[in-house]
Amino acid sequence: MSVSTAGRIASAPQSYECPPWCVIDHAHDVLEDVFHRSEFAWLTPNGDRSGREGPWELVAHVVVPEVEQGDDPGLLVIETQAGTAGPAVELDVTQVDEFIRQHKVFLARVEQMRDQLAKAVEEKQS
Repeated sequence: MSVSTAGRIASAPQSYECPPWCVIDHAHDVLEDVFHRSEFAWLTPNGDRSGREGPWELVAHVVVPEVEQGDDPGLLVIETQAGTAGPAVELDVTQVDEFIRQHKVFLARVEQMRDQLAKAVEEKQS
């Protein structure tokens, strides 16, 4: 179910339908371009072992403009957070599919390595 919200363009009210997944309160938007944004999905590994000061995080969220802008109907934004900012990538649907495929392969390999590690630790302890 969409929520009707109102933003402003240079103090003139603008009404539009907000998708149900949007977490932005547009009541105070004063920009010409209104973007709907999803909640963040976080991956936060153990900060003590990340090799950097403090934890690093991988953050993903959807960004869709209220009014389509050229060939950009919306993107999945993936950012690495290193403190207050870090590198980011913007992916379209096809690129997200490839990202997911690659990460399934990566996760399967990490699971294999976890099993190898567990076996090596078990052998050392016996």
